[in-house]
Amino acid sequence: MTYDLTIIMPSYNMGEYISEALDSIFMQKTSYSYQIIVADDCSNDNTIEIVKNYQSKYPNKITLLTSETNQKLYRNVLRAYAITKTPYFCVLDPDDYYLSDNFLQKALDFLNHNEDYTIYMSNVYKKMLDGATEPYLEQKDINFDFEDYINGRTIFSQTSGCVYRNVVFKDGVPDKLLNPPEKSWETSFRGDTFRNVLHIFYGKAHVSKDCDTVYRITDKGIWQNMRQIKRDVLNTFIFRDLFTYFDEKYLKLFTYSLGFFNKACGEFFDEIDKIEDDNQRLKILKDMSILKKYFNSKSDLLKNNVEPIKKKKPLLLLFKRFLNKIFKLNKS
Repeated sequence: MTYDLTIIMPSYNMGEYISEALDSIFMQKTSYSYQIIVADDCSNDNTIEIVKNYQSKYPNKITLLTSETNQKLYRNVLRAYAITKTPYFCVLDPDDYYLSDNFLQKALDFLNHNEDYTIYMSNVYKKMLDGATEPYLEQKDINFDFEDYINGRTIFSQTSGCVYRNVVFKDGVPDKLLNPPEKSWETSFRGDTFRNVLHIFYGKAHVSKDCDTVYRITDKGIWQNMRQIKRDVLNTFIFRDLFTYFDEKYLKLFTYSLGFFNKACGEFFDEIDKIEDDNQRLKILKDMSILKKYFNSKSDLLKNNVEPIKKKKPLLLLFKRFLNKIFKLNKS
């Protein structure tokens, strides 16, 4: 059987929430056919049992990918992309859910009638730990393209609100993603930022003001549990790796990466002592050492980015001295 849409659900120990996510899919009133791929990353709770119960209730609707080892999110979701051949796809994390029963119909109707668009996004409600909700974005319709993104004029919605025209994975996973040149790609490209950027590269995005889905804030969330310095280091890698992915054609991606690195340098001395886990402290130190070496290797690009360096150079020099002292690094 052929389908119009694939809904990818990467899961790991989400038995507490996954039924609500699946129910929100099956409540959709849509003329489009869809399939669900649940990519489970070796859960040790009741997640797989729950999914199998849904498989028995909805034959031919759910494909369950299991794993004997924990692969982490990047490799886990990559195997779902590899078998996603439908014209459209989306990702629904199992702790989020659809609120409106016509969300998928609206999304696919829009993409079906606007072939120059590759992403449909709805606004979403953030659901806090206490149950309170608030809109994730300002409530107005927005349209933008890759040039807007490069120039900092875009605001992406959260994962649950995004539906894509399948222009990246329809012919398989790109070789660059299957064989990433840097280990950091497995972190940079595991979530929705890279997915949005890769798809907007091929077309435009529409953001609807309607809040049609729910983004649940939990104490298990990867992003929510990060200290600010870890977020800024991660963003440094994301923009660096996007710059590499696009063959270093878009200098502003490099500039954004440098900006987050400088921000992390500014936070370093205040933040590092607040991280109690020695392994996490060492991880940040190593990551920032890697990034320092990367920016030093791009001296030609740094010379062409006089403004950001002029403002931030003291922080870079201070951080360089600190790392040289801690790790006894050779001066670059």
